[in-house]
Amino acid sequence: MTKLAALFPPPGSNKYELAIVAAREARRLNDWSKRTGETLPGKVTAVALERVLRGEVPYSYDEFPQ
Repeated sequence: MTKLAALFPPPGSNKYELAIVAAREARRLNDWSKRTGETLPGKVTAVALERVLRGEVPYSYDEFPQ
């Protein structure tokens, strides 16, 4: 596991959006861990944030009709 202090958000990204995506990923990882009984190395929130900053968590915007 990489130290979080060594990870930087990609240029041009919004740190608040990344925090929301990481929170949702942490929730997903927690649910997965409870269903399977497997544990993750380290804290779930740290793992989720690391995955988001590395670009391993796909996310997109929903288009709303106007």
